[in-house]
Amino acid sequence: MYKNDECSKLKMIKLNSNDNQILNVSKIDKRLKLNDYTILGTHNSYHLENFFYKYSHKSLTKQLLFGIRQIELDIHLMKNNNLIYHLQIFDDKTNCYCFKHCLMKIKEFTSKYKYHYPIYLFIEIKQMFYEDIFTGLTGGVKCQHFQQIKKEILEIFSYQTLILPKQIQGNQKSIKIALKKQKQKQIQGDFIYRNYGWPPISTSLGKLIPVFLDDVHNIVVDLYYQCSSIRNFFFISQKNQNLPYSSIITISNSIKDKQILIDSHQNGFLIRLLLAYGNKNIFQTYQLTKHYGIHIISSDSIQCSRTLLCQSLAKDFKHSTILCNKYSSPHFCNSSISFFQKKIK
Repeated sequence: MYKNDECSKLKMIKLNSNDNQILNVSKIDKRLKLNDYTILGTHNSYHLENFFYKYSHKSLTKQLLFGIRQIELDIHLMKNNNLIYHLQIFDDKTNCYCFKHCLMKIKEFTSKYKYHYPIYLFIEIKQMFYEDIFTGLTGGVKCQHFQQIKKEILEIFSYQTLILPKQIQGNQKSIKIALKKQKQKQIQGDFIYRNYGWPPISTSLGKLIPVFLDDVHNIVVDLYYQCSSIRNFFFISQKNQNLPYSSIITISNSIKDKQILIDSHQNGFLIRLLLAYGNKNIFQTYQLTKHYGIHIISSDSIQCSRTLLCQSLAKDFKHSTILCNKYSSPHFCNSSISFFQKKIK
C-alpha cells in the first residue's frame, strides 16, 4: 500500500561520476544528428505485473544500464506531488510511485554516466474516468497541470541538461518548418548544423528530452498557444504530421502506417513505434521496423529471453545502446557507433 506522503520525503542518492567515456567524445562525427539513430525504449516503464497485465519492467536504473534511452511515465495528477502508475485499482503496481522519485532515478544515472546518449522522457497524463476518476471529475487536464509537471522536472534537472523545443525551432516559424528545412539540406548532402532542427549528437550527450505523449486524447491542440509550459518545454508526440509542433510521430502498426513512416522521414520527424503488450504480431512488426527506419522502438518486452522479440532485441542491440537508422542515416554514421558500445556493467 502506498502512502501519499512518501513523495515529500524522497532524497537524491549521489553516485560517483563515471567519466570513462570522455576520451571517446572526439570520435563522434559532428555532422550526425538525433534523427540519424535508432534507440530502444520501454512502454509504461514503471510497470509491475498484476492479475490483469502480465508484464513487468525492471527498475528505471536497470533499464538505463541495459541501454534503454526512452522512458515512458503515466502521470496521475495530485495537488503537490504527481504519482506514477497505470490505472487506478486494477493496474496500480509500479517500480517508482512518485514522479519525483522516477526523475531522481534518471538523474542519478545521468550524473554518473555524463556522456550517455540523450534520454527521451515520455509523459502521459491519465485523465479518463476509468484511468483516474479524480482528474475526470475536476475538469480534466489544464495548463496549470503542465506547469506543475515542468516545475517537478526542473527541481531535478537544470535547463542546461535539457533539450527543448525552442532549440529545435531556432529562428524558424515553427518546429515543423525547422525540421523540414533541415531534412532538405541533408538530402542535398549538407549536414552543417545551423542552430535549428535536431542538434548534433556531440552536443546532446548526457541530456534529457521532455516529451508529452498526446496520441490518444489529443488535448494539446486546444492548449498549445495559450500554455507556454507546453509550447516552450515539451515536445509533443502524436500522429498528426500537419501541426506546427509536429516533431515526434508515434505509431503502433508499421504495416498500416507505412505511408506515415515515409512522409515522416521526408519531413525530418522522429518516429516512435509502440510494440505493446498483447500485440499478436509483435515480432513481425519489429522485423519490418528495421527496414522502415524507426527512431525509437518502445516495447514491454525488454530484458527477457522467452520470446522471439526479446531475443531479437537483445541480439540487435548487443554491442551498442544505439544503431544507425537504416532509412535516414548518412553513410558515415557507423564511424561514431563505437562511442556508444556498451561499457556500463
